[in-house]
Order: sequence, then structure tokens, then C-alpha cells
Amino acid sequence: MKNIKKYNLVKRTLLCCVLLFYIYPAEVLANSSWYWVTVSPMRVLPLAIILTLAIETWGVSVYGKVKEKVKVFIIVTFANIVSFIAPYIYSTCILNRFYGSGWGYAWERAFNNGPNYIIRLAYLILTLCIEVPLVYFLLKNQSNDKKKLLLITIVVNVITTIAVAVLERLLCQGQW
Repeated sequence: MKNIKKYNLVKRTLLCCVLLFYIYPAEVLANSSWYWVTVSPMRVLPLAIILTLAIETWGVSVYGKVKEKVKVFIIVTFANIVSFIAPYIYSTCILNRFYGSGWGYAWERAFNNGPNYIIRLAYLILTLCIEVPLVYFLLKNQSNDKKKLLLITIVVNVITTIAVAVLERLLCQGQW
């Protein structure tokens, strides 16, 4: 019975996540550019980092049954850094082939011209595809319950991504 309740929680969390991103779609209009009216989300990034690392470390330590909190913090931090820079690395590879002027120039172009830091459904998918496997595989031997570790890693990543998306939309206003 407990397993059914766990999976219902995961289903509800994922459904809420999909609905949240459906309610706040990002539309693209031709011949126009997005600009921030209040403040760029990059200014909110330190708050998002602190919130994300605190919630994910706490969730994985407590509910994932991992006793070494410092190790959890280091691995969660590493996984978050990897998922944050992954789009920039991908863009750098594409731009290096396009410009052909070296990795340094391609990295500078990728970092300054995009991908834009806006939390959307693609960011959640990226987070689930990069952070969850990294955290799970690096901590599964330290956990007493591997299935619970995987489940809680998914849940805390969904929760933190939704929380940062809501925070971003409340604090940062923009328009086309």
C-alpha cells in the first residue's frame, strides 16, 4: 500500500509540473525580441542556487537515507553545475563547427548569446536526465534504500525546478 501512495505522489508531482509549464508557455513572436522589464533571472540565480542546493541536499540526505551529508552536498552541487552548463557545452560544440575559430571564441559566443536562463519544461527534462542519474549513481552505495533514493532524487529535482520557475516568474517580469 505504501508503494502505491509513493507512485501516486510522483504522478501528482509530474502532473503539476506539466500543468505549471503548460500554464506559463513561452511564445515566440516573429520580428521581436524578449527583454526583461524588471530584472534578469541571472540576478535571482544566487537565491535559486541556495534554495536548490539546500532542498536537494536535505531531501537526499533525510529521505534518501544517505548519512554522509557533506558528500551529498558535494555530489548534488556537482550535478547541478553539470546540468547548468550542459546547454552551453552543447552550444559551444555547435558554434565551434559553425565559426571554426576555436573553442574559446565558441564558448564566449555560447555563454553570452544563449541558451537563455529561463526555467521551462526543457530545463526540467534536462535536470531529470542529467542530475538524477549523477546523484543516484554516485550515492546509491551509501544509501540504505536504493529505490527510495532514486524516487526522492526525482521528486526533489521536480520540486526545486518548479519552485525556481515560480520564483523566477514572480520576481522577474519580461515581455516581447
